[in-house]
Amino acid sequence: MPQPAAQSERSSSWQKGRALVGRCRTWLLRLLLLVVLVVAGLICVRMIDASGLKAKVLADIAGVHSHESSTYSLLKERRGDSVRSRSSVAVCQKLVKLRPTDADAHVKLGDAYAEMERTKEAMASYQEALALDPNSFDAYLGMGKAYFDQGSYAEAIVSYRTALKIRPRSADAHLSLGLALSNAGKCDEAMQAFQKAKELDPTIVETQVITGKAYLQAGMYAQAIESFKDAVQTDQQHAQAYFNLGRAYLRVGDRGLALEQQRALQNLDPRLANQLLNMINP
Repeated sequence: MPQPAAQSERSSSWQKGRALVGRCRTWLLRLLLLVVLVVAGLICVRMIDASGLKAKVLADIAGVHSHESSTYSLLKERRGDSVRSRSSVAVCQKLVKLRPTDADAHVKLGDAYAEMERTKEAMASYQEALALDPNSFDAYLGMGKAYFDQGSYAEAIVSYRTALKIRPRSADAHLSLGLALSNAGKCDEAMQAFQKAKELDPTIVETQVITGKAYLQAGMYAQAIESFKDAVQTDQQHAQAYFNLGRAYLRVGDRGLALEQQRALQNLDPRLANQLLNMINP
């Protein structure tokens, strides 16, 4: 008679063991899901930090890439075709959903919209960032650049000056302010801003020229022209900036503007002036 009792006991133990294994398996699956979500979140943030957002190109080159070849490689990586730009926006939108109260997440989304020239959406993102953090330097800087791209130079000047109240030693902000002042016709104030930018970062003009050369090599002529024009505005004695601006104008077939740079070069560097003239009249 004891045999049925023993069998019942073994059966009960087996069932308990099976239930325990089931619970362990459930917890392991939950833990695995949590790990996957954490890893996915980290990958998402890495994608954003590594994305080619136009507003950050100059800072990236100045801080990391000191040689033209490195800059060229960076720009080839970051040529920002529409697919990559849309991807940046999508990733940043996901980040905002994950961290809706993080001002920096909204700034990144604004930068991504700016990369696609979706200016209104970029400005809305920067305004959301400022609502969360009224002292966000990056949001004010982004707003300034968005206003600048629209041709709203007075508003851009206000945004840049507000950014400088938060971070007065930002060479990039002084440089951006100088460009906005120059376009607004306030030349004396613009030169003061440029001078301050060069005092804070003596390499800033060289960075502009290197950036322009990289764009030129990548076939991105409009961007190259803008970089060299910015360099010329920042330092009106920079012969290499005039020379390369002339080269860029030649690439887009504008001999008249190339000749203007050649004439400006005659007093700065006659050798470069002759070299550019030979390119204009081969």
